[in-house]
Amino acid sequence: MSKALKIVMGITMLTGGIMAQKMTVHAAESNTRTGQAVRMNGTVSLASQVENNPAVKAAHYQVTQAVQALTMATTAVKTAMSDLQAAQTTLDAANKTLAKNQKIQTHMGVLKQAATDRHVKATKALDEQLATKKTSQTAVTTAQAAVTKSQAAVQVAQSNFDKDNSAANKVTLQTTQEKLKTVQETLTAAQANLDKTNEHVMMAEEELANAKIEVSGTSRDFQMAQRDYDIVQPQAAVNQAKAAVTAKLQRVAGTQDQIVTAQRELSQAQAGLTTVRARTLATLTAAAEKPMTEKTVGERPVVSHSTGTSTSTNQSAASQATPAKPTLNQSSSASVPTAQRVVTTQPRQATTVLRTTSPAMAKPVTQQTVPTTATKTAMLPQTGEQTNRVLTVLGFVLLAATSLFGFSKQQRRHKTTD
Repeated sequence: MSKALKIVMGITMLTGGIMAQKMTVHAAESNTRTGQAVRMNGTVSLASQVENNPAVKAAHYQVTQAVQALTMATTAVKTAMSDLQAAQTTLDAANKTLAKNQKIQTHMGVLKQAATDRHVKATKALDEQLATKKTSQTAVTTAQAAVTKSQAAVQVAQSNFDKDNSAANKVTLQTTQEKLKTVQETLTAAQANLDKTNEHVMMAEEELANAKIEVSGTSRDFQMAQRDYDIVQPQAAVNQAKAAVTAKLQRVAGTQDQIVTAQRELSQAQAGLTTVRARTLATLTAAAEKPMTEKTVGERPVVSHSTGTSTSTNQSAASQATPAKPTLNQSSSASVPTAQRVVTTQPRQATTVLRTTSPAMAKPVTQQTVPTTATKTAMLPQTGEQTNRVLTVLGFVLLAATSLFGFSKQQRRHKTTD
């Protein structure tokens, strides 16, 4: 191997050692951030454990069911109130129609009854006038007979007085003449009364005729009102609307009872959820705050420069520690200091010690981890750690390849020059 190649390889290894030291510091910082994230995640995990507890989930489910029941009951109340309002509107419309038809029919019935009463009254008046006419006619006939008789007596007395102008015949003549005059006056009065009675009869007949016309018209109007403004169907509609309103009122009362029940169940479910949360949180907090057994971890292994393997500097302390299976962790996360006494509450990651004084790359070492009685907490992933390692290795390879390529090119140049 030429001298130049050795120089290039030495430079390459020196650069790799420096990069390994930087990776070690970066791994230590990453471990610190990881511990903080684990502590933060512990708090989050506690709340998450409370919410993921089966009893809490069951209580949550009960609350959700109660909320859904309350929502359904509220919707049912709104629907029932809307239906009740619609039924009430229908009832009001039916009552209005029925009232209008009843008013029209009542009015037409009153007119018909008035016409009927008028007809009856006119008929009675005509009958009375006809009876009066008959009486007047009889009086006229009687008076006419009396006049005829008195006229005959006057003629006889006049004939006797003409034959004999005696005082007796003269008195008789005067008497018969006065009687004739009286009878004639009676006839005249009877005739006048008859004429007046005839006028009343004519008026009664006209009133009766008008009453008959009015009765006919009002009867026809009443029949049309019964046909066009029926009260049977509106009354049936009113009865049906009343029944619907009663049913809707009962429905509203039932849904309101459902709301009261749903609100009570929701309050009970929420109280149960609060109780279960508090009990679960207390249980998990007590478990988290339970004193942990302090364990002494043996002194960390130190890398042997001769063999590259780890050896323990304190065999007695390692023998007193809790036995655990050894784990192999090939990570260059942090440099290991001298042997020290460490008390841990969480499992530690195995660390790899790189030897920077040797020209060879650091070898991974095996380290034993001591488990504890504390609850095992999931470690958060270290963002970018694996990527940085891959890039570092690629950088080493590229650097070495570039150096070799430059060296070989330099050798060819030298050979050409020679």
